[in-house]
Amino acid sequence: MSAAADPGGRSAGFAQVAVLYSSDSQLRNLLLPYLAGALARREDVLLVISVTAERVLRDALRDAAGSVQWGGPGLSCSRLGRMFGAFGDYLEQRRRAGVPAHVIGEPDSDLSSERLSQYLRHLSMANEVYAAYGCPMLFLWDERRYPPEVMAHVRAVHPLLFGSRGLIVNTEYCAPVDYLTANAPSAPAAPVDLDLDLLLDSADGLAALRRRLRSWGTDAALGDRDTEDIVIAVDEIATNALEHGQPPARVRGWSTADAVFVRVDDHGRTGIPQTTGYIRPPTNARRGRGVWMARHLADVLTTHHSSTGTTVAMRFPR
Repeated sequence: MSAAADPGGRSAGFAQVAVLYSSDSQLRNLLLPYLAGALARREDVLLVISVTAERVLRDALRDAAGSVQWGGPGLSCSRLGRMFGAFGDYLEQRRRAGVPAHVIGEPDSDLSSERLSQYLRHLSMANEVYAAYGCPMLFLWDERRYPPEVMAHVRAVHPLLFGSRGLIVNTEYCAPVDYLTANAPSAPAAPVDLDLDLLLDSADGLAALRRRLRSWGTDAALGDRDTEDIVIAVDEIATNALEHGQPPARVRGWSTADAVFVRVDDHGRTGIPQTTGYIRPPTNARRGRGVWMARHLADVLTTHHSSTGTTVAMRFPR
């Protein structure tokens, strides 16, 4: 394959590419030579893609379909933070093994606008998070599924585009800090009827918060692991609010049929930078792990700042 047509061969190193397609045949034509080349070089390939795209590519690969990895533990759009953390774990394992690897992702077709926005925010930070692994990452976008305004965001978060014109440098690409700042979402409004509403004046209240969160998980019929994820994430954010914000910190929680939500507010005057919590801090770091940990345990985590203080909002799937 020519350099203009190949979004990431053996010598390409890291590349973060949007693969734009508008038909099943175009998807096959774009991806099949790429996958065949990777497999011929005995490189690992991980695909976390839509059911429709997986069917198309499995049929195109035929017997070779068993030579690639289709998803895996933690690799599902049902928990976006965990999925993007698992991408990093996969690439780290391959780096330690000395095996070149490729990641191909695609959002599920049923992502809500809020969750699709979070998916795009993770992709905006991909150059910062994954570049050190030196492996190409391709993200599929079926142009039949998205309106022009969504595709404008897609082009804003990918430095390279791969489609009918081959591989091109994307002139609409926006630097992560600029994209995240310009597209910061509004803080979700808490409903009147709450499952949880606590005020924390100091770290002395954190143990009671953890107990209430575990009880809430039981009442909401969440599994043990999902409950513990919520406990850890909310505890980290509440601790940050007390240490770096201005007490009291207010923790509110509510639930819907498919998710539970937590909002933590404090009166701090300094906001949390939009890029916080995407890059894994060093293992010996004494600070900076709270937002990163919570972001990768939650499905959606957003940070907000206004004249009244700082808000961190989290969504966890049921």
